[in-house]
Amino acid sequence: MTLWKKGINMNEKEMRLGLYRKIEVARKQLPDMDEVAFRSLLRTEFGVESRKEMTVNQLSRLVHYFASNLGVKYTAPAKSRNSRVTPHGRPDFIEITDSMPFATQKRQILAIWRKLGYSMTSLDTRVKREFGTHCFVWLQNGEKIKALLTDLQHREKAFDKKQAQKGANVN
Repeated sequence: MTLWKKGINMNEKEMRLGLYRKIEVARKQLPDMDEVAFRSLLRTEFGVESRKEMTVNQLSRLVHYFASNLGVKYTAPAKSRNSRVTPHGRPDFIEITDSMPFATQKRQILAIWRKLGYSMTSLDTRVKREFGTHCFVWLQNGEKIKALLTDLQHREKAFDKKQAQKGANVN
């Protein structure tokens, strides 16, 4: 599985544990999602009896299913117990898995965003202001993603041109 993680490799076990946690968060937010309903969802959508039988790709799809179809919100807690850890403790980190809608375009956006030197938290801010979606990874509208990518490609060309001019002025 390809994972875009800005220099951090995450093994499958760690990915599964993170996805399991998100699934538990979702189940807590869905009072009608008892054990029977959850198992039924796994059977109908993925053809498995247990989440342990699911691949990482399927687990990721389940997490996105909860967010997009059932309205689950995955947000950081208001206050961390550890004062050194903040909700934005890893502003340089956004995970894009293969199962996400428009994963290739999202990875391109992240690469350009990083190249331009912008912080990852400002990407969420822009997406929220421009498109009304709280978090970049939840953006699933192809037209909106295309518009953002096109804008960033124009900015990247201007950035490259400026860098080339700087290089020419040094010589």
